[in-house]
Amino acid sequence: MSEVFGAAYAQQYDLLYHDKDYDAEVELLEQIFREYALPKACRVLDLGCGTGQHAVRLARRGHDVTGVDRSAAMLSIARTRAAELLDPPIFPPRFVEGDVTAVRLDGARFDAAVMMFAVLGYQTSTEAVLAALETVRVHVRAGGVFVCDVWYGPAVLLQRPSDQTKVVPAPDGEVSRSVHTTLDVEAHCADVHYQMQRLREDIVVAETRETHRVRFFFPQELAVLFQTAGMELVQLRAFGAESAPASDRTWNVLAVGRVV
Repeated sequence: MSEVFGAAYAQQYDLLYHDKDYDAEVELLEQIFREYALPKACRVLDLGCGTGQHAVRLARRGHDVTGVDRSAAMLSIARTRAAELLDPPIFPPRFVEGDVTAVRLDGARFDAAVMMFAVLGYQTSTEAVLAALETVRVHVRAGGVFVCDVWYGPAVLLQRPSDQTKVVPAPDGEVSRSVHTTLDVEAHCADVHYQMQRLREDIVVAETRETHRVRFFFPQELAVLFQTAGMELVQLRAFGAESAPASDRTWNVLAVGRVV
């Protein structure tokens, strides 16, 4: 079993999520920034930035972005992505290796912080969640916003995760990823077991396994966690659907907090 988001997983990450609509997600982030009257060119802290898909797009739209991630392999891809832009942005994105629960950026202050793609849920203990939210509060100015998407407890418990297999083309063959998930209801966590295989002419040439433990959240729980960390939970809605409320049919929800 390899480390979570190890080098092997990082190398396949963008292939596996090639169909994720990052452009629409960044447009949604900008809509929220405008809604809360943030500057047109925001200073944005992207916590758990991964391979830089959101950070680079935000930078191309004129924002001053700093991305933080604990995976050196993911950050290497993010830096390469930024360096290969044909039209470099005014503020090239910066990338820092660090844990979202502990990183401190020498007094830097931001207008907004984001944790996209269930990053907050990777903090599985209450202490870790609060530490991650404290990182937001330390770095985001009063009146600034925090945006994250998380797994929504009512939907997780009603729908229950199912086993899935995804096969995507790769430059020299295919990548197959099988997923089996078990729930720890008492801990509000799901253990997501990944098996990834690199295939060349139907022959397995590489294989890696990872288990990702992901927390799911309930509405009043989120409100209390945000309040404890010095933020007000101002929005909770279906992720990707502006007007749809969170419900037991919405596995992913968008939470917006304001630093008070």
